[in-house]
Amino acid sequence: MASSPTEVYLPHTLPYPIKIVSIDAATNQDVQRGTRLLSYSFVYLPTALPNQEPKPEARFGTWDSALEGSVRSWNIKAGDVISNKKAKDRPALVIVEPCKHGMQLGGLCVLCGKDMTNVDYTGFSDASRASIQMTHSAFGPTVSLEEAQRIERETAEHLYKSRKLSLIVDLDQTIVHATVDPTVGEWINEGEAWEARHSKKASATPPESADASATASAENDDNDECNPNWEALKDVKRFRLGPESFGPASVRNAYRGKGKNKMVETEGCMYYIKPRPGWKEFLRETATQYEMHVYTMGTRAYAEEVCAAIDPDGSIFGGRVLSRDESGSLTQKSLQRLFPCDTSMVVIIDDRADVWEWSPNLLKVIPYDFFIGIGDINSSFLPKIEPLTPAVPGPSISSTAAGSINGSASSSNATDKAKPTGIDTSPTLPPTPAEEEAAELQTTVMLVRNNAALDAQLEDRPLAKKEKELQEHEIQEHQRTEPPESAPDVKEPSPKPEKIHKKALLKNDDYELVRIGKLLNEVHSRFFKAYDARLPQPPRRRQGSSTKAYDVTNIIPCLRSEVFEGVHILFSSVIPLDTKPESTEIWRMAHMFGARCSTELTSDITHVVAAKRGTVKVDMARKRGGIKIVWLAWFTDSIALWQRQDEKPYLLDDPPMPGPSASPIAESHIASSDIDLDSDDWDQDPPEPKGAVQLDFTAVNWDEINDEVEAFMNESDDEDDAQSGRSEGYRSGNVSEDDWTSDNGSNQNGSTNTTPTLKRKRLRSRTPDGGGHANGDENLLQSPLAKRKKLVADRTGSSRLKEGLTADDLQDEGDGDESAPASPRQFVIPEGVEEIANGGEQEGGDDDDEEEYEEEEEDDFLARDMEEEEWG
Repeated sequence: MASSPTEVYLPHTLPYPIKIVSIDAATNQDVQRGTRLLSYSFVYLPTALPNQEPKPEARFGTWDSALEGSVRSWNIKAGDVISNKKAKDRPALVIVEPCKHGMQLGGLCVLCGKDMTNVDYTGFSDASRASIQMTHSAFGPTVSLEEAQRIERETAEHLYKSRKLSLIVDLDQTIVHATVDPTVGEWINEGEAWEARHSKKASATPPESADASATASAENDDNDECNPNWEALKDVKRFRLGPESFGPASVRNAYRGKGKNKMVETEGCMYYIKPRPGWKEFLRETATQYEMHVYTMGTRAYAEEVCAAIDPDGSIFGGRVLSRDESGSLTQKSLQRLFPCDTSMVVIIDDRADVWEWSPNLLKVIPYDFFIGIGDINSSFLPKIEPLTPAVPGPSISSTAAGSINGSASSSNATDKAKPTGIDTSPTLPPTPAEEEAAELQTTVMLVRNNAALDAQLEDRPLAKKEKELQEHEIQEHQRTEPPESAPDVKEPSPKPEKIHKKALLKNDDYELVRIGKLLNEVHSRFFKAYDARLPQPPRRRQGSSTKAYDVTNIIPCLRSEVFEGVHILFSSVIPLDTKPESTEIWRMAHMFGARCSTELTSDITHVVAAKRGTVKVDMARKRGGIKIVWLAWFTDSIALWQRQDEKPYLLDDPPMPGPSASPIAESHIASSDIDLDSDDWDQDPPEPKGAVQLDFTAVNWDEINDEVEAFMNESDDEDDAQSGRSEGYRSGNVSEDDWTSDNGSNQNGSTNTTPTLKRKRLRSRTPDGGGHANGDENLLQSPLAKRKKLVADRTGSSRLKEGLTADDLQDEGDGDESAPASPRQFVIPEGVEEIANGGEQEGGDDDDEEEYEEEEEDDFLARDMEEEEWG
């Protein structure tokens, strides 16, 4: 047996820092398990008594060998002080072993036959030296890291020569879809019985009478209708699993009697397996380029039955099947379980990316949902998939570790010279009883949950319920489209009722394997194109290389990033406002598929991905132009299909912007507010005219109307003064309230105002003036509130002398026609001001002003009192 050197590290359990006192095993000395290798000293701090400082003590210890062999060399010497970090970074000595026990089976070394289960006082177990299980069987041999590297190098050389890669295939919702609903069995039985009847009828009918019985057989065919789902169920496989396949007896007995029927634990159940359309061609063609392995979350019994159905002769998978019984986890799948060192030639196809921690080796498959509403029957203990929230995409811890192992493995030289491998001889700590009990309880709960989900399918029969809902919907649609019945007095022959044919619930309309096959072909082509173009390098230069062009972990991410190459995305109403965009899954997935993302609308934005219409970002992008505004489905479909979709079917079309369409509503509202305050029924709603159109005033933009009214009120001083002070001066009193609020631009004096005025709703008064109009009395108005409003308007117009005027303007105004209409911007000079400007005196003088001021104060007081009474 060839000897191999082993680098031995100091155990991490020593009381560091330690000082080497003596080396007790000389170079070239043979050592056995328990032979003393060295002695050391360390400082010990005992527990101090109260009110006393602890006194350090010098203590001594020894390190005994846990291996058998011959000491080749020492890397430490007496007097050295070793810290914990130094002990981890540098081996203490090198021992040449006769056997490294790198492959073990059933507690024995496969190479030398030594018992690996013996554990002495050192606490080190030889079984820990070969802890990697890389075979598909749970009872297969375990190997050491060094042996795993050797096996994978041999496997890689075999694949290179055969021009193949390795492919890990998931079963449920990737290649097949499974259910235990007994409704499927009933439909299959109906279809088989229908075909048997028709084949028997066809064989019993002689050829010469075939034409004569064609009509009768057609009528019989209408009455003997086949189950509409039978066509899609013809290739469904069936097998039964007994209760022993649903967990150990301890699990099934622990929860017996809790629940409804517990048929799975007591009787087992029948499985119905539907292979995905195109599965035969896919498996046959893929097997020419890949060495295929099955990795499923189902049990070993389930996986073997499914493989026997889709690969009866074993030419595709060849027994390379890994189930949850031997994978070591019920919630995660590990690529290192089968390929612990080198994953550069491994591709994964699976409908779940989260269980693989978004490995760079993964080609995600759109889930196959043939049995509507069933889902994956073997993943009830897995976390539910949320839309656009997969596990954190990026390199996983396991893949990173595999990459480092792969780097060391690929840099090793295939020479006969043995290189030392490191080993830590620290005691192997077995799991505590509490840890074992917790792990067993967790496994039991998951298995019981999965069995409960199967029981729910057996008892609830979801497919039968969906079939019933579908047929009821078809009947309702038929009754809705049926012509109305004729009048009873019309005597017509009643037509024969049309037979409503059942509609199929299950359909063969899936083409996902065709797409996945093209992706696998592309990965295979790029890999071996790079492999053939590799440059021959000397071994020393190859050791320094960290990456290879022919590496699946580089090819698949590159292929994925080409989906959105050159795309710059702005998300709208997709990412919550209180969330950092860079931390969301949709942002990371966009980067994974080659897109750039921004939070603001920049000049290089190419796509706005929106979840709803009418957002600010959507409006800004539409105004800018040249940007494709699409629904979120464009993004998700492109990711699911690994191909950028055409934007036309996904374009977001906004409704027309609100514009002049609101004006008729506003005009109707204004017209209806013109109420005669002098009438007895002024506070009652006016009767609606016959045939009036009911208007929805909730659709009126009241903010715009209020802005218009406010703007009109600010400009009304000029307009009203120009309208009322054309011939009698600024304070003329022969203008009534109706004339002041007229909308046709003319008053009772016949003057015309070219400026259109907007009607304003008058404030209601509890004491409307019932008297008539007296044109000569300037103080006689219809209501006190209207008086107050008019007087306030008059006072606000008295400050017009602040505007700049010239002598020419005054002269032109005086010479012109006082009754001529005034333009909106024309300044109207009051009568008194005009006389002062011409050198005369104002008639009335200060006496008129004082009387008018007192009258205004009285009117204001009366109006204020009445307003307080009205509004409380």
